[in-house]
Amino acid sequence: MAFNFGIMGAGRIARQFCDAARRLDGVEVAAVSSKNPDKASRFAEEENIGFSGGYEDMLAIKNIDAVYIATTHNFHHENALLCLRRGKPVLIEKPMATSRRQAGDIFDLAEKNSLFVMEAMWSRFHPHIRKAREWVADGAIGKPVTAHCAVGFIAHPDPESRLLNPALAGGAMYDLGVYAVELMTYLINKPVTGVKSEVVRGDTGVDVTDTVMLDFDGCAASLHTTFMASLPGSAAIYGTEGHIMVPRIIHSGESVLYRGGEVAERFEVNVENGFIYEIEETVRCVREGLTESPVVPHADTLLCCEIFDEVLR
Repeated sequence: MAFNFGIMGAGRIARQFCDAARRLDGVEVAAVSSKNPDKASRFAEEENIGFSGGYEDMLAIKNIDAVYIATTHNFHHENALLCLRRGKPVLIEKPMATSRRQAGDIFDLAEKNSLFVMEAMWSRFHPHIRKAREWVADGAIGKPVTAHCAVGFIAHPDPESRLLNPALAGGAMYDLGVYAVELMTYLINKPVTGVKSEVVRGDTGVDVTDTVMLDFDGCAASLHTTFMASLPGSAAIYGTEGHIMVPRIIHSGESVLYRGGEVAERFEVNVENGFIYEIEETVRCVREGLTESPVVPHADTLLCCEIFDEVLR
């Protein structure tokens, strides 16, 4: 029997989700919903989805097995709580929430109702990211000492865009910093014992450039995100016996292990749509009756939201 997703939100990211679902056997997007019925209807027609309508209409469909929330950041908290109150597991586009309080609300209700919730941190599932984490865990670079990550692009200056509009929870930390924080915590896999930051705000008041220093119990990681310049989207971890380079952390690519200044191992992968892995994980967890995924556990999302609070307060 097919696993049926419903989607909240009918924008670009939802189309990428639909494409990924079509690549998987036994997975279907059965419904799409939006606050704008006409937008949902056009989306459904273009993506060949059987049902379109409002949120409540979609959540009333019994055979919707889980909901993917693809709305703008400011609505994630509200949308997730609505789904959970209607008994639907949820996969929530990153950032799942914009504060520790919001994330706590979502997870508390999910646990109360024994429902699955996961932040859609798709990059954690990429094979080259998981390989890099495996190298760190196996001691291939010895003890991690320092690390860095840089993600950025030049955003269109439209003050009403979701990136720059504070009413839509715009800002570089929510849009890009979430990658840097959650991938570095995943790769190093040690407790964060300290947070320092510098924030530059733009004309609309949202942060446009962030530098965050995380102390992983002795391993110092510098994270740089910006809407003002093109950054490589890369990460590196340096240890006492070698280092790891990840040229592209967000999309599929490669990870390279260096020892003694030479390439010891290179892992390469090319995936046309990286959303397939988070979809597969959601299906697996819901069918097994789990309330959280070991790849993106609730504690990691809560930690990221605590860092949001610290950096943006």
